[in-house]
Amino acid sequence: MGSVSPTALTLLSDDQLVGAAQVVEALARQVEALQLGVAREVDNRTDETLGEDSLARKLGAKKPWGALETVTRTSAKDAHARVLEARRLAKLPVIEAAVERGVLGRAQAAAIIEPLTESVDRAETALVAAACENLIELSRVLPATAVVEAAEAWKLILDPDGVEPVEKAAVEKRFFRLGRAKDGLVKVSGLLPVEQAAALRAVLDAYVNPRAGASVAFTPNTDEADEPDEPDEAAGATKPLLVVTETQPPADTRSPDQKRADVLHAVFAAAARAPETPTMGGAHPTILVVVPQEDFEAGRGAARIDGEDQPISAESARRIAESGGYQEVIVGPTGKILNLGDTQRCASPQQRRALAVRDKGCVIPGCTMPARWCEVHHIVPDRDGGPTDIGNLTLLCWFHHFTIDTGPYRIRMGDDGTPEIRWVFGSHATEWVKAVHTAKRDLTPAA
Repeated sequence: MGSVSPTALTLLSDDQLVGAAQVVEALARQVEALQLGVAREVDNRTDETLGEDSLARKLGAKKPWGALETVTRTSAKDAHARVLEARRLAKLPVIEAAVERGVLGRAQAAAIIEPLTESVDRAETALVAAACENLIELSRVLPATAVVEAAEAWKLILDPDGVEPVEKAAVEKRFFRLGRAKDGLVKVSGLLPVEQAAALRAVLDAYVNPRAGASVAFTPNTDEADEPDEPDEAAGATKPLLVVTETQPPADTRSPDQKRADVLHAVFAAAARAPETPTMGGAHPTILVVVPQEDFEAGRGAARIDGEDQPISAESARRIAESGGYQEVIVGPTGKILNLGDTQRCASPQQRRALAVRDKGCVIPGCTMPARWCEVHHIVPDRDGGPTDIGNLTLLCWFHHFTIDTGPYRIRMGDDGTPEIRWVFGSHATEWVKAVHTAKRDLTPAA
């Protein structure tokens, strides 16, 4: 290629640039082969049995990678990696020879070595050699990330029994942990065996990317008197929850990760209501929210959830109560309980079953959350005199329940006793239409 400076690359044609990239990479593979060769030799000359003759000691280092770092001025991480890669290459002579010839670079060699290293000692020598030759040929035409998949397949062929001990170790390492609240968020961390993760992923993925959408269109909003709530155009002006245009209905702006979080919450909320769920003190798992009565009624201020470090808004407390009910407790100035009222405004299990039959799931167009994972919503709020009757209840997922008062959707009960929905945005709105749940594919395994 001759002598070409990096700035001169801008003068190359597309064809010349592709050729230059290939030549440079070939030269880089030769350099990397020498780098690994040097690392291997430094490692050999730093054997602890050499005592004072150890090259690392002569260079004021304890380990071979320390000596390599001193001599080459590379990072400690890279020096360590070079030595370890050289050691792993020694276990696969066919791959090592390919690196020395400049056929494979460090990234390509690592893609082959990492999956195969543990299988080499338990597999037949001829089979290992065949695997290496095949992977070297693939590396001539495929990027390293693609070769990794082929190497993983060869790993199973070389050591078909190697999966079981890995699986058993994984089961022992599994954990799931909820951290402490900070800035209104709780960190979730954990490790799941592949089998458990697959079951969780199947449910989450099924509800994260619904393909079905709402089949409604904007029409001029000429029926102002029929609209109980005017849209607050200022609310959400800086960060709208839903993206709309004059020809399309609102688009759900949640990211896939946010949808997964919502589905996970819905699954656990549904599990808390399940009859087979273990009870705590004679009751099903319950979120205990404490909020002053005046804040609860006004929807302002803060509330606290028992066991959590940070507060939630009083408005969120009202939404939780709407779905799960509340109990009035009158407390005196000294903290003494003066009166304990009955649980109020709580949909009964029978009502939930009836809602599941009628609504089938979240009634917002395009939402696929099934009935068993939804919350109960009062169409006319309790604070405005709305009763906890089937004729005033409907199902919403957590996210749409959270945004129903601030988003563009409006819900009313139709004359036939089923919910109707419309949405409003600025001077545009849809007609009232019957709310039809968007069903997702059935996840129930065949009998």
